[in-house]
Amino acid sequence: MASPKLLRALYLLVEVTGPAVSAVMLIYLLTGYQMLAPGLGLIPRASLVHTDPVLRALAIALALTHSYAGLLLICERRIRSYTLKRLAELDITVLLAFFAALFATLEIVI
Repeated sequence: MASPKLLRALYLLVEVTGPAVSAVMLIYLLTGYQMLAPGLGLIPRASLVHTDPVLRALAIALALTHSYAGLLLICERRIRSYTLKRLAELDITVLLAFFAALFATLEIVI
């Protein structure tokens, strides 16, 4: 079983990154729509905002952090077997490390 401090830290991470992920994704959604319909005028220079590499890296980092903490919290709460819990944690870590490496590679290549 995970320590209460770890669970509190994971919960805090999910609580903090949730609104930030929502805000960044909303910006991407609005700028994407504005690029399709330039007459909207919601965000100035929508194409620059939408293609900004710093905003993209921030979105990736926030999404990965939020999903990692959230999935670990779900595992701790829902899985009772110690072995299955550790296996699920390992799977989550490997999968999100793969996604992080994939996104990093795409950022370098593109």
